[in-house]
Amino acid sequence: MATAKKKQNSKSLRESIYEQIRDAITFGETVSRTASYRKPNNRQIKSQQKSSKRSGGCSFQETNVASKNDILNMVSKTIEAYETIDILINCAGGSAGVPKVSVEDTIEEDWDKVVNLNFKGTFLCTQAVVPYMKKQGNGKIVNLSSVSARINSELTPVQYTSSKGAISTFTRHIAGKLGPYGINVNAVAPGITLTPRVTGMWNERRTEEERKLYMEKIPLRRLGTVQDVVNSVLFLCSSESDYITGITLDVNGGLFSV
Repeated sequence: MATAKKKQNSKSLRESIYEQIRDAITFGETVSRTASYRKPNNRQIKSQQKSSKRSGGCSFQETNVASKNDILNMVSKTIEAYETIDILINCAGGSAGVPKVSVEDTIEEDWDKVVNLNFKGTFLCTQAVVPYMKKQGNGKIVNLSSVSARINSELTPVQYTSSKGAISTFTRHIAGKLGPYGINVNAVAPGITLTPRVTGMWNERRTEEERKLYMEKIPLRRLGTVQDVVNSVLFLCSSESDYITGITLDVNGGLFSV
């Protein structure tokens, strides 16, 4: 199975997870990258073309993860091209640019937009690959939750927090159902992670004093890096985690622990 590689990386979380899974790929393993809502930009397309040439075994399928037809099409093309699906990483998601407002001011459209992207997408992708993993008798599924599902979130809206909490519960539930088929299901719950987008939010929405006070709550006294999260995902995809299922792995410097 895939093994983790330590690298310095300043790319987005999704791009970094995809690229390092691609680099760690071994014979017989299958990786298919998915996108949601947004079309890939020119930089992403060129990066994908280069990565496909290097690996000889990765492909890009533009997919709306909130659309069952899109998901089924993606999975069908993956099976057609590679015959198996060994790893599913549900990392398409985010707050979709909706405003952080009170519960009473949250509009239904914004609620559906985020919940569909984060939770419905995780459900649909999992639902689509499970029959193939059952048939082959093994598989690794890793879902992306968040520390906001554990504690009161200071940066994210209510629908984001709710959807990430649902992902952790979903992970625990289906791990018990799929374990007898040799399928491991786990989640990773990052704390504030310094992606380019989050770095901007962190600096713009918090004063220097607020940032200092928040940092004092973290025992390791720093925010997470993309690489911190990537390493955790790669571990849960690897053979080193074969006896681990149903957990949400907290990657937050000790801000929350159980």
